[in-house]
Amino acid sequence: MAEIGMDLGLRRRWHIASEALIADTPSSRVYRVERQGASSAIVKILKPHGVHERPGIDYLDWRDGHGAAELHDRTDDACLIEDAGTLTLSDYHQQYGDAAATDIVLTVLAELHAPSPTPPPPELVPLRQHFRALFDGAGRQRPELGDMLRWTAALADELLAAQTDIRPLHGDLHHDNIVSGGPRGWLAIDPQGLIGDAAYDVANIFGNPLGGAKDILDPARIERLANRFSGALGCSPDKILRYAAAHAGLSICWSMEGEPSKAAEENIAERLAFAKLVRQRLAAQQ
Repeated sequence: MAEIGMDLGLRRRWHIASEALIADTPSSRVYRVERQGASSAIVKILKPHGVHERPGIDYLDWRDGHGAAELHDRTDDACLIEDAGTLTLSDYHQQYGDAAATDIVLTVLAELHAPSPTPPPPELVPLRQHFRALFDGAGRQRPELGDMLRWTAALADELLAAQTDIRPLHGDLHHDNIVSGGPRGWLAIDPQGLIGDAAYDVANIFGNPLGGAKDILDPARIERLANRFSGALGCSPDKILRYAAAHAGLSICWSMEGEPSKAAEENIAERLAFAKLVRQRLAAQQ
């Protein structure tokens, strides 16, 4: 689809007066737009390689503004979304610390997991499908990663075979996907649109915020998050940590699938170190 600045149909449909490109990824273009007689909004236009993001849009539609930015309208692979603000939880974390940021994660999570009067969309992606990159890559990745990736893949397989509390999931909840600044306070954005065990929805929090290795690899912080999330989700801290470690392995595989970069290598090293810490902690409990 053409850029929104060149698409007269979208401009007319959503009464767009001006737009500013805020993200251009291999899968989508994202704009902040000003509308005639209405509040600012976000327009997301999927590219041909962005079809995997459709379940996330379906999830936003289903949540209907509860805990997440509201989907105002959609047409083909373009959608108009509530402008939730520009203050990220990463920024808040830097100013107020991890405990305060975790309070906000839990508040948003409770809203996202609140019951809906409508059935979930059938297009949501099952967790086992979501973990495909880990299952496919665990046995054929770089030698120095092989042992840990095989361990995280086995962990994921065990967890997925024994899922409980299966529900629609945001699937990519982290400090840059929780934002504020609009009239409705903190909201989640950019969901993956998954369905599976509720414990997975906090897995990515352990590996964030970006650039926060000091916190991410702090055993006391790992234990604190596990206890807080287990209390909120009604499961054991070990289950929370097992999902977090499995996700770390998945994140490593995603980084290796993409273009080589310094950021990718940093993510691989950080997630590997985190998974090792969890493995040691779980072994000590046996």
